[in-house]
Amino acid sequence: MLQIHKLCLVGFLTQVRRSWTLQDEISVTFPKIAIIGGGIGGTATAYFLQELFGDNVIIDLYESERIGGRLATIPIGEHEYEVGGSIIHPKNQYMLNFVPKLGLEPRHTCKGKLGIFNGETYVFRDSAWDIISLGKLFWRYGWDMYRLNRLTAEMLGDFTKIYKLQSEGYAFKDVASLLHAIHPNFQEMTKKSLAAWLKEIGIHELMIDELITAVTQCNYGQTPSIHAFVGAISVAAADEELWSVLGGNKRVAEELLINSHAAYLRRYVTEVAQNKGYFTVTSTETVVKNLFTEGNPNIPEMNSSYDPRTQQYDIVIFAAPLTKDKSSIKLVNFTKDLEFPGRYERILCTMVQGEVRPESLLLTPEDDIDEILVSNPGLIFNSFGKQCPVDNYDKTNSPDVWKIFSSVPLGEEQLDIFFKKRNSTDVIDWLAYPHYDSDQQLGNFELLPGVYYVNAIEWAGSAMEMSAIGAKNVALLAFKYWLQDPNAGILTTFRDEL
Repeated sequence: MLQIHKLCLVGFLTQVRRSWTLQDEISVTFPKIAIIGGGIGGTATAYFLQELFGDNVIIDLYESERIGGRLATIPIGEHEYEVGGSIIHPKNQYMLNFVPKLGLEPRHTCKGKLGIFNGETYVFRDSAWDIISLGKLFWRYGWDMYRLNRLTAEMLGDFTKIYKLQSEGYAFKDVASLLHAIHPNFQEMTKKSLAAWLKEIGIHELMIDELITAVTQCNYGQTPSIHAFVGAISVAAADEELWSVLGGNKRVAEELLINSHAAYLRRYVTEVAQNKGYFTVTSTETVVKNLFTEGNPNIPEMNSSYDPRTQQYDIVIFAAPLTKDKSSIKLVNFTKDLEFPGRYERILCTMVQGEVRPESLLLTPEDDIDEILVSNPGLIFNSFGKQCPVDNYDKTNSPDVWKIFSSVPLGEEQLDIFFKKRNSTDVIDWLAYPHYDSDQQLGNFELLPGVYYVNAIEWAGSAMEMSAIGAKNVALLAFKYWLQDPNAGILTTFRDEL
């Protein structure tokens, strides 16, 4: 509750500042920027803009539901649990930097035993001893394990180039150019499937059909037919040193907003229009919706008792998906037609506090597998795992809470097959991440001069760090546009920190 008050206070004080400025008829010589979307992409954009402009900017951030977007937690019993983006890679430099800067604390992910299930048997089961687990992987997949680990390490090493480029002020108007600047192979990887790319480097079908499929099913709800670049991100997410933020990953977005000094407008944007020399954003108040919902939660209810409000801006930044299944914002009087092809993958997150029936998962009462990944896309769920609270480091002092990812809703009868007893059941219906193709169409960060799109980066890969990279890129583009200086944006202090 205290955090909500802090967010509201920031918005109120910024609105008061703007009101004084207008009443005194002071000529504003610095930009007014609208950010539409309050997830990690939108809040990181606000934060990076404040770093670039200092206090010489007014930022309004529109978010119709909750700060954090697809980063979210829900209360179950006396604890909170992640239901959205839940893991961060140890090489994610922006997320690593945000946590200490924002006064947050890291938290290691829960340790537990893993099983890979094909619907008939477990093709792999973790051991209590790491060396035995590693030996079992090598026994089944041979030197493919070494090839895959080496390849992932090389890619992560190449990927870190983006931090140097951005700290030196380089920005890119489209996603393909950004990927090519990091490494020429990265753009090419979006033009072939993960399965085809792995076969080219010598990975055998057994590993692709089992381990790789299980990982992509868990992380993106899709098979190795996704393009190779996002597939490599998914494989990297199998790292043993993954971490999250104590209190929930949404805390990063909340603190980024507070530290950006942006005004938080809890409003739903209905229209963005281009005019001579400025842009207008039309919005209406919304009815706050409960996160725990079945059915598509992506279009909020507008409060019809309030009239729409229109405000003028020098720059508009979209930090929310603009595909037809995720957005109904009208773009009016734009000088060129804009299309946003593609769709988002539906994932249902079912959270159950209760007692599992081991036999329903082909386990015995003595088995202690905590997380089940699925190598058979035809099964009813993509993954099934025991969860740690966001405010705790292990499962020992909290009740058994299970997270089930599936592409279709699980009915009461199906849940009763899996559980002897259910104390609570919550279902969160996400359009969670893009549906990826093997020959992916990549979009633009700059839609028009002065209009930018953070979420274009999601079509290369959807992850918290990718959103932060997209946010930094768009903030630099906006900064250069306002100053009419393509060389603007070098941040020596931030470069030193990296």
